[in-house]
Amino acid sequence: MSSRGRLLSVGMLAVLLGAALFVWRPSSSAVLYSGYARADSGSLSLEVIVNPPVGTPGTQMQMVTRVTNRGAQGLTPSILLRLPRNLSADIYALPAGATFNLQQNHIDWLPVVPAGSVVEFTLDMVAQTADVTNPEQPIVALLRLQGDEREVAAPLWIGIAPLVGDVTAKSQVSVGQPVRLQAEVAGPGPLTTSWDLGDGRKLDLNSPEVVFPTAGTHEITVEAANPGGRVTKHITLTVLPHPVASFRPDDDAPAAGQPVTFANMSGGQPPLRVFWDFGDGSTVMGEQQPTHVFGQQGTYRVRLTIENQFGQSEAVWDISVGVAPVSDMIIPDSAIVGAPLTGQAFGDDTVTRYTWDMGDGRQHEGASINHIYRRPGDYYVTMMADNGFGETPIGRWVHVEPGTTSLFLPLTAGEAGGGVSGPSADLPGVAELDPVVQSLTDTFVLEPIQFPNGTSPAEQLLAYINAARARFDLPPMAYGFELSAAAQSHTLDKSRFPDNPHVGTDGTTAAERLLRSGYSGGYAGEATAWGFSDPRLAVEFWMNSDSHRPLILNRLGTEVGIGYVEDFATTNVWHWTAEFGIAYGTPVQPVLRALLPAGGYSALDTEVVNYNWMWPVKLAPGERFTVYLAAGERLIPMGSIVQPVYGSRYVLSVDARNVLRSVPSGGASSGSYGWLVRLEDGLGNAIVESETRAVVFAPDPSVIEATAVPTLAIVTATPALPTPTPTPTLLPTTEPPDNEPPPPVIVTATPMPPPEPTSTP
Repeated sequence: MSSRGRLLSVGMLAVLLGAALFVWRPSSSAVLYSGYARADSGSLSLEVIVNPPVGTPGTQMQMVTRVTNRGAQGLTPSILLRLPRNLSADIYALPAGATFNLQQNHIDWLPVVPAGSVVEFTLDMVAQTADVTNPEQPIVALLRLQGDEREVAAPLWIGIAPLVGDVTAKSQVSVGQPVRLQAEVAGPGPLTTSWDLGDGRKLDLNSPEVVFPTAGTHEITVEAANPGGRVTKHITLTVLPHPVASFRPDDDAPAAGQPVTFANMSGGQPPLRVFWDFGDGSTVMGEQQPTHVFGQQGTYRVRLTIENQFGQSEAVWDISVGVAPVSDMIIPDSAIVGAPLTGQAFGDDTVTRYTWDMGDGRQHEGASINHIYRRPGDYYVTMMADNGFGETPIGRWVHVEPGTTSLFLPLTAGEAGGGVSGPSADLPGVAELDPVVQSLTDTFVLEPIQFPNGTSPAEQLLAYINAARARFDLPPMAYGFELSAAAQSHTLDKSRFPDNPHVGTDGTTAAERLLRSGYSGGYAGEATAWGFSDPRLAVEFWMNSDSHRPLILNRLGTEVGIGYVEDFATTNVWHWTAEFGIAYGTPVQPVLRALLPAGGYSALDTEVVNYNWMWPVKLAPGERFTVYLAAGERLIPMGSIVQPVYGSRYVLSVDARNVLRSVPSGGASSGSYGWLVRLEDGLGNAIVESETRAVVFAPDPSVIEATAVPTLAIVTATPALPTPTPTPTLLPTTEPPDNEPPPPVIVTATPMPPPEPTSTP
């Protein structure tokens, strides 16, 4: 009796649920965007309910904020509600103790909640606009109570309904002939597309390929939907009984002797008679998907003929049959781990592509290849020569002996709470890690270790790293002094400037910092973490991260350096860095990296330009850096320095005016130059040189230059005969100049001689 009662109850419940679903059937958007959030702190609960949780511009929404105190004492929590910026609220309906920040669209509420009571308020809101690129706009609620802080989000969707553009499909097809249905659908997501084929079939696909088994006219409807609404569009498709021949080969340029399969995509009202003519004298009748082999080189026209009671149709396809290329390869039969192996392929003039399978899971493409094996053993190398008609495989065995191994800097894939370093594009000579596992099926958890008093956090982190390795039967890593020096320096740097977990404040990469610390082994990656007070949690975080795990579970890893900083003045307080290395690996070679100005930099010809570059190795006595301006083929030195400004970063400030004065006329076009930096020895010989980066100097429009004033020629009228001017001279000219008239005759009175005295008697 009780079982019948339970069955009756279940049946009644099913009927009620069915009735409820018939009246209101929630869409997927109602499930994705509930508009509800709840946060609990002790005996206090905060609930945020938004109805409706989905809207478009103009939608009226209502938010209920409810605080429930289930305790025996009154409480005064602090509640912060962050509203999306595209929602406007009726701020005059806020309760006592609530304020509204118009700039931030935030509500601060300080309610007094008596014991065993509920306090709530209702706020009317309107969706003003929609962000079509990001329609998911949650309301975030922050509950603070007696030092405890809880944050939750009520998911909302504010967008627009989708748009359906052109619907692409043939207007007529034959019975059984495939037809592709496509529609241009746009709008904010999540978007779904469904098709009603008009014959009872419905497909939830974006671009289905369908066939119709009977002739007739079909009204096809495409529906695009998102949480904002549904939009439909209709097309008419006519299905004819007449035959239409169509086929496609899987390869229309095969090699002689290669099987070719032909896919029949014809249509027409059954029964259909099918006839194939392969153009080489071979025919097949009645086979829908035939496979044929062309024995000789040449071009063959394949013809498909189909026929029914409504008519006949033909389709043709030209098949070009060639021969596979003649090829071979040269490759050493032995190699050393870590040493480059060179392979050379060659073939006849028809070869268009060479591909290599090195037998260790790696592939190359090209006639010449270089490969490095990371583990000893015997590998079968396969080279494939392809000319479009066929492929010719050539294989050789290569025996690899143990030797030096260099390591790979893992790809950048940082995540919350930590990061993993990646290789600089400028750093050469890196290879891959060899992790013992690629992925984990379960969450990795470490057992706590009881450390003796006085064990430093860095020592504890090293112990947990080796405990994680031991779980996978890997030997422990040794402590590396130079690695730890680099790790500690970087940890201190990032605790103060946490903008990028693997780029130093001076711009150095992880590998460059190891060079600076003097580490002589191979580099195997850098892992960082922050916010973990327990080193066990930091290692668990790394082990559960696909980017960090290969660093710890590297079969080739031999040593690790640890850095740790605890600083309560920083945001994350606890900061960890692990530098991984391999003692017998090859260190990364230093690269002179030009940093700033970047390529294409433009400046005025009156500016002071700061030239920045990176060099991680300490300079030897007599070495210096010289920055050059490239003006055409000429290099003009702009200055030399020997000391970095910080860490491994060098900066030289140069007044553009002083340098541009040294540029010869025609040395550069339109103010376009280049700059580079060289590391030089004491004699000025270049040791290493950076890339050349383009820089443009434009005239400063604020500088006023004097404009040359044209000088007018002064024309002086000259008389036919110059007017003689008597000029006294100490030495008379014996002969007058040819262009002057003879000197005038000057009449001078000659004094009479005095009378002789007469004697007086």
